[in-house]
Amino acid sequence: MISKAMKRRILPKGACSFFLLFMLVSPVPGGLVFGQTLEDAVRHFQTGRLEETKRTLLNLTDEHADDPELWFFLGKVEERGALSRRYLESVADRCPDWLRSAEAGLLVCKYEFCRGMNLSTIEQAGKFGETFAQSEAAPELLWISGCSFLAMGQADSALSEFEQILKSFPGSSWAQWAQLGRGDCFFAGGNYDQAIAQYNRVVHDYKYSEAFPFALSGLASSFPRLKRPEEALLYQNLLKERYPRSPESVLNPAETERPTKGSREEARAERLAGIRYTVQLGVFGEKQNALKLRSEFERQGYSVKVNDKIIGGKRYRSVQIGSFVSYEDASRLKEELESQTGESYRIVIR
Repeated sequence: MISKAMKRRILPKGACSFFLLFMLVSPVPGGLVFGQTLEDAVRHFQTGRLEETKRTLLNLTDEHADDPELWFFLGKVEERGALSRRYLESVADRCPDWLRSAEAGLLVCKYEFCRGMNLSTIEQAGKFGETFAQSEAAPELLWISGCSFLAMGQADSALSEFEQILKSFPGSSWAQWAQLGRGDCFFAGGNYDQAIAQYNRVVHDYKYSEAFPFALSGLASSFPRLKRPEEALLYQNLLKERYPRSPESVLNPAETERPTKGSREEARAERLAGIRYTVQLGVFGEKQNALKLRSEFERQGYSVKVNDKIIGGKRYRSVQIGSFVSYEDASRLKEELESQTGESYRIVIR
């Protein structure tokens, strides 16, 4: 809670707009000096000089304690989390019409969320969500609340928050995360068919978004629960191929669930899914390096393909050998090539 001393320094709720208007039309002695000093503090903040920012702002608190911008930036630079939270909450609560108040409320929720205080996060997000329902912070407040509900095992409440984002803010950058959140809600409730449907929506509707690899991971995790390991492997391999450094691509839940080697059911499922595997020898930014590697293997009698792919807006060339319906057939070629060259290769989806 805010101390009594601090309460005396903060404007009564509803007086903030009047105070700001008064400052604009009725400069008081020293007002210009204060304005310049506050601008200097903000400039220090923007250039990363946080200690200087804090020192400058603290020197202003006694005489200009009613200014919300002062407390907002103090909240941003205060290293003690609880005190920072108090500063920001006071701004959001008492000056709701100020242009940065929604951001202040959002930061309060993020602080609670990062501490794992899910119930408090939900309460704060609900309060500020009503206050700043038309602000840019509104969809993120809903998303934080949804994640907190999900962390508490309340998937239905979480689903409601994510659906509100998709309904009220379909053009927001948070829509992709809301769609992903819907999949997570169904996954948490054990409804894996619905989870797959929601993750597929991310894959199809937000193909180039930051949520895309998480949707692939969700699909790779959902299919084994339905005893469909071949489809899980498809998405896991796609994840590894497109996002090799993603933490989601490290574990492969499909590999522990695969049918026994040579299983007819495995081959049938792979054919039905239209999956084809190939052995990838390397990926190169320089075309000449890819062509050189292709020539080396062609001299040994292999048929080698060089394919263009775009990763992060940059063109690369992948060098691949073979096209197999069966993962096991691709594995045999991979092992043969590795024994011949002493190098390590990958199996990917063509």
